Amino acid sequence: EEQGVGEFQVLVVEAANRIGGRAYTESTIFGAPYDHGCASLQGPRTLPHFGLAHDLGFTLHDHDGADDVLFVGDRRATLAEQGAREQAWNRIAAALNRAEGDRAAADVIPRDDPMAALVETWIGPMDFGVDFDQLSTSDWNASPRHDFDYLVKEGLGTLVARLGAELPIAFNCAVTALDWSGAGVTVETSRGSIAARACIVTVSTGVLASGAIRFTPGLPDWKAAAIADLPMGCLAKIGLRFDGARFGLLANDYLSYMVKERVPAAACFFLTFPTDHEYVVGYVGGRFGQEIVRAGPAAAIDFALHEFERMVGNDARHHFVKGHLSEWESNPLTLGAYAAARPGQSSARADLARPLGDRVFFAGEAMAQPNFALCSGAHMSGERTADEVAVTLIAPQESQ
Repeated sequence: EEQGVGEFQVLVVEAANRIGGRAYTESTIFGAPYDHGCASLQGPRTLPHFGLAHDLGFTLHDHDGADDVLFVGDRRATLAEQGAREQAWNRIAAALNRAEGDRAAADVIPRDDPMAALVETWIGPMDFGVDFDQLSTSDWNASPRHDFDYLVKEGLGTLVARLGAELPIAFNCAVTALDWSGAGVTVETSRGSIAARACIVTVSTGVLASGAIRFTPGLPDWKAAAIADLPMGCLAKIGLRFDGARFGLLANDYLSYMVKERVPAAACFFLTFPTDHEYVVGYVGGRFGQEIVRAGPAAAIDFALHEFERMVGNDARHHFVKGHLSEWESNPLTLGAYAAARPGQSSARADLARPLGDRVFFAGEAMAQPNFALCSGAHMSGERTADEVAVTLIAPQESQ
């Protein structure tokens, strides 16, 4: 109900016992802040998180242009091999940039380069959460250059939680049904019904596709198609905590290695000791990431540790303390890392954002063009949609 012209009573309905979703920091597992999900603060200078971080004294590490340490087997790559990797990256990026229309990335890139599998693994599974035959060239070309890229020592999830600390939120309140057949909406939750003039749906496309929320009337075909064309990609994080040993590696670097000429590759690339914490973060994504998650935490941690020690030496296992696997794939509140448009279907992002009947609106990273797959993108999408809702609800009053 309105409190006045332009002022509305609002409620955030949250199925979990915390805010932030895939932005989640905790400090128990490794004895230091650890982001289970998104960890990079990227976006425009106007992003609220940036000013808040400075105002509240958060420690930001500029991660733009981070170094990338490359191994070939158990040795560091030579300068010639590093140069060959850069050339392969540039060739593949140029081919993606030249792609006409919206196609699968695998259909447009050169494959005659021994570094191709390494580059494909970085760009596809480790960035977009999908393999190259599932990667939309339009999504690639829409990705923006950000004003900044920071790691947050206290955790990005901690910053997100502070930003939303004053919001009216009903926790442990899972939505099971949404009726938009009348003038407003009725939202059925695990804690009862909520009647409102409008609502904003921010769950992931994985949750929407699962049918966990029943819509009445059912979603129109164009909306269902948009959800189906934006399946969740997989990017799982495997944290490895060590006892203080650094193995000749510096903090905040990326660590990768030559992979077999087989894509999707069985690979785990790393972020080394982010903001000087005593752990490294391994990344697995795409189809192989899904396979690793299904194998379970013990198998995933063992795989990541094996790949790490293949580079730095067997001594790594002696210094290993404990590991952790993020499991957004199996979490019923997420069912994946972030949305990746099917090749040829990148327009689904705009369709997903279209409201139903001027009372059911949609927001989130999947609709955050061009900042999709980012925490900052999800935030900006929510702000834009909230403004749209306000204008929609005020307009009938102004016409009276």
